[in-house]
This record gives sequence, structure tokens and C-alpha cells, in this order.
Amino acid sequence: MNSRKNHDKKLMLPVLIFLVGCLVLTVVLYHSYRSNYKQVRNVTALNAATYAERLQNDMNRGVAITDTLEEIAISENGKIDNFQKVARDLMADFIQSIQIAPDGVVTDIYPEAGNEAGKIDLMNDESRGEICRYGRDNKVVTMQGPFQLKQGGYGIAVRKPVYIEENGHEDFWGFTIVIIRVPEIFADSMKALSDFGYNYTLYKTAFPWESEFEEVYGSEEELKNPVSYTFDIGDSKWKLDIMPYKTQSERIYLYAAGIGGIIIVLLLTGFTCALLVLDEHRKKFKKLAITDALTGINNRHGYDERVTRYLKQNPDNHCVGVEFDIDDFKTINDMYGHAYGDVALKVLS
Repeated sequence: MNSRKNHDKKLMLPVLIFLVGCLVLTVVLYHSYRSNYKQVRNVTALNAATYAERLQNDMNRGVAITDTLEEIAISENGKIDNFQKVARDLMADFIQSIQIAPDGVVTDIYPEAGNEAGKIDLMNDESRGEICRYGRDNKVVTMQGPFQLKQGGYGIAVRKPVYIEENGHEDFWGFTIVIIRVPEIFADSMKALSDFGYNYTLYKTAFPWESEFEEVYGSEEELKNPVSYTFDIGDSKWKLDIMPYKTQSERIYLYAAGIGGIIIVLLLTGFTCALLVLDEHRKKFKKLAITDALTGINNRHGYDERVTRYLKQNPDNHCVGVEFDIDDFKTINDMYGHAYGDVALKVLS
């Protein structure tokens, strides 16, 4: 019974080492993952701020055109002579059209070809009137879109209200307007972000007075738990969400670390099993070395070892040795056979 219990206890040791090893491996891998995750998030946050600033600068290139037109309108007391020439000089590959809208009515567009439908009364237009009146009344640059362009692609309308001072007070003159093509205006920034190993999505508020964002442009892959950075352009709020690619090397590293850890745990478990087996064999051989194989009692070597140990542990005690002998033992072997002689030895022992 005791032998069975000892065997069960020894069996539990490798199992315990395996379970503890798996637990330690899990903790180490989780700590490594969290540490790497935190580091990646910090770097991603820095890149989100950096590229948001680049996007802001990209969009401000379009806003700058409305600023230039505003300066001309104010300096010329509300007149922009040679508008077509001025607009042509300001034109860029990311611009769909440049417009002016005195009193909120679009009168001039560059280029005219293909954009004739843009000559409308902004203040009373169903889809543009509310945001234009908001920009006029609050004296802020507004951005509307993205919306689909008739020429193809998408655009964002940047409208800057212009005020001319007269008789000591400012009067609303109209709007200077730029229709920006997206994503062309920030294509270089987005490509750099993608080349740097990030998926992204760019948002803006549909209207300045709203807090909900609508998507402007983004990579195809859906972002889960991205890093976000918000910024302002004019009176619109923008948000850039970015998230690094799950690279193959990261997956391989995680798998390799897990597999390597499991191998180490299995090796430790196997090594423990081997030590237990060796210990079991050592005890078995030790027993065989100091006991008689037939009777199981100590042989001469075992006897000497036990007596020596006892005397060392009890130096002040007296010790008596007793020897037994079987008289006429040969008679038992001759009469009944050696098997019964062995039985006699066992019984006596």
C-alpha cells in the first residue's frame, strides 16, 4: 500500500512540473506580448501625431488658396480682376476647381469646362445652404464632403467667408472656394504611412456642429482597436486612425517562442522522469547490494554498514551481535530438496 502511494507521489511530480512549466511559459509569453504591444502602441501614437500633422499641412495647401483669393478680394475692395489668370496660377494637381461666390452666389469657376453646374446660390441650396450660412455667421472656414464629383472621383469643398471693412464695420462679401480632390491631396502622406507598415482610416465631421465622424479615405483592411489622433482644420474636426500590419515575422516570433517554450517544458518534464527512474534504480541496486536475494535480510555488507552507522549515531551505547545457525541444514536439502531448504531459510529469517 505504501509502495503504491509512493509511486503515485512520484508520478505527480512530473505532472506538477509540466503544469507549472506551462503556467510559467504562459505568463512569460503574455508579459512579452503585453510589453511588445505597449511599445508598439506608443510608437504608433507618435506616428499618428506625425502623419496627422502632415495631413493637416496637406489640407492647408488647399485652404491657402482661399486665403490668397481673400487677400486679393480685400485689397481690391471686393473685385478680383483677371480671375481666370489668377486661378490658373494657383491651380495644382489636387485641385478640381477654384471658385468665388460674391454674396454667396458662385459667379466664377476655374476651369470653366465641366464645372458649369457649380454656379449656384450657395446660401439657398438644399445641401449646401446650412453649412454656408454657418460659416458666414461664425466667420469660420468650413469643409464639406467628401462628395462624388461629376468628373469622377471625390472632392471636399473648402469655403472661406470673406469680410470687407467699410465705414468702420465688416460686411460679408462672399466666399472664396476650392474643391479639393481626395485622396489626391494627401496621397503622398498616405502612401508613406502605408509604406511604413500601417493600415489607416481618415475621418472628418460632416458638419462643424456635429461630433460624429464620417470616413474620408482609408486602407481596405478593417482596423481593430486602432490608435486615434484628432485635429482641427478650419472649423472641422478630423480623426486619423492607424494600426500596424500584423507582419509575418511577428507571427513567426510568437509561434517560435511558444513552441520553444513547450519544448523546454517537455524536456524538463522528461528530465524529471529520468531522474526519478534513476533514483528508483539506485535504490533497487542499493537494496540488492546490501541484502540477501533469497531471504531479504541484510548480507555481510549490509550488516557491517548498518552496525557502523548505528555506532556512529550512538557512540555511548553498547552493541551486541547475535548469530544464528541451522543445525543439520544439509539434511533438509538432502531429504526434501533445495526448494524446501530455501523455504526453511526464509522462515528462519
